[in-house]
Amino acid sequence: MMRILKSKKGEGSYVSTAVFILIAVVFISFTINLFAVIHAKQQLDTCADQLTRQIQLAGEVNGDTDALFNAICGNIGSVSSPEYTVSTTYLTGRKIQYGTVFTVTVTADSSLGGFGDMPLFPVHLVSSGSGVSEEFWK
Repeated sequence: MMRILKSKKGEGSYVSTAVFILIAVVFISFTINLFAVIHAKQQLDTCADQLTRQIQLAGEVNGDTDALFNAICGNIGSVSSPEYTVSTTYLTGRKIQYGTVFTVTVTADSSLGGFGDMPLFPVHLVSSGSGVSEEFWK
């Protein structure tokens, strides 16, 4: 065995070839998972922007806001537990007065790495958007 290991004939080693292939497959899997997380982040950014625009026009956080959030963020497959919060000074209830600044924050959890559903690195994704209410409430 030692003679084979010390040999310098240049013959291919099955062990080194198998290790190289294993490393290449793990690298490709990690890269594909990384692109999935980047794509999910872009979708959360779009969701935050759309929610911001909807709240700007309506001047309040209402059922339409929840429906829009569920329609947009319900289709993101690689995230779990998406939710949104709106931080502002409310007039009454969930109404936002004209000219009042608000911030929408969309958060979700994802995972990076592994084969299939084997999460190795949890990733917390956060997207936000800011706007000004365009509705005057009397």
